[in-house]
Amino acid sequence: MSMYQHYTRHIALVSLGFTMAASAQISTINSVVYTPRQFNDVPAATLTVVSNYPSLISFEEQNVSKPTGFANRDSWHFSKDSGASPFLFGNNDAFTITMDVTLTGDPISPRKEAGFVFNNPLNDGGEFIVNTDGHEFVAFGGFLPFYTFSGNNTAFKFNSGDTVRMGLTVFKDSNGKNAIIYFAGNATACAVSPPLEFSNTELGVIDGTSIGGYLQIVNSPTITTNSGTAVFQNIKITGPDFDFDGVPDDVDACPNTPLCTLVDASGCSIDQLAPCAGPASGGDWKNHGQYTAAVAQAAEQFLAQGLISSDQKDALISAAAQSPCGSKK
Repeated sequence: MSMYQHYTRHIALVSLGFTMAASAQISTINSVVYTPRQFNDVPAATLTVVSNYPSLISFEEQNVSKPTGFANRDSWHFSKDSGASPFLFGNNDAFTITMDVTLTGDPISPRKEAGFVFNNPLNDGGEFIVNTDGHEFVAFGGFLPFYTFSGNNTAFKFNSGDTVRMGLTVFKDSNGKNAIIYFAGNATACAVSPPLEFSNTELGVIDGTSIGGYLQIVNSPTITTNSGTAVFQNIKITGPDFDFDGVPDDVDACPNTPLCTLVDASGCSIDQLAPCAGPASGGDWKNHGQYTAAVAQAAEQFLAQGLISSDQKDALISAAAQSPCGSKK
């Protein structure tokens, strides 16, 4: 069992009783509220907003340049009343949020950053972001536990224009304390942080906090064309989903799916539906042909659901046919 599976299996079993009730109100979220120019230090800059939640939200700022001023920031936050006001999260809420983020800076410095933002009545609640000049995946600030996926890990060096998958899960851990897990994925790698307990005075998300996404562009006094764009796609908020496959744990038929593995609506990958070691129901494959047939059936289901292409289906079946799975020694 991988360390990731150990974390998720232990957490899911211990915390399920806590999280089912705590995450129920999350299901009322149906929209977002926009806060353009949350910071407005360069009001003459040109802002373009595209609003199509949950499939796509984008902010584009052009010509963020004047002799003085820090930055322009544009944000969106979840809402349950069709965007009239932000949804206010509480200390006992449990949830998972995921989204694809594309951040582009022109130029990459001064800094452009985008990702998750937490705002609350007391102070800045923290951010989990990527940035163009530091090339980071990093969580910091406010009540959020600090964590970086970057540092010396070159697999998570962010570059301007990259599309990345970002996520987080807030839950009660085995100690009964509020904790968070961060998720990061790009074209070549996926990873989660260990569970990190909150250490602020409130020991978790402060009551009345709003959560969403943002673009921030630091002002350039000298580069008049200083610009940037953040695109947020496939935005999803559910009850806790510790394998970040898009299917909440309370309805996930296949928990602990390896990170960034394609799954069906039940949360199962093809490898989980047709494991090499034997049928998912238990026992052994009668022969190699039975295993190959099971993969073919699962691949056909994925094709019918629009999850894979016909060429991908054929490649999966071909790989299964050439594998030793189900063969008798």
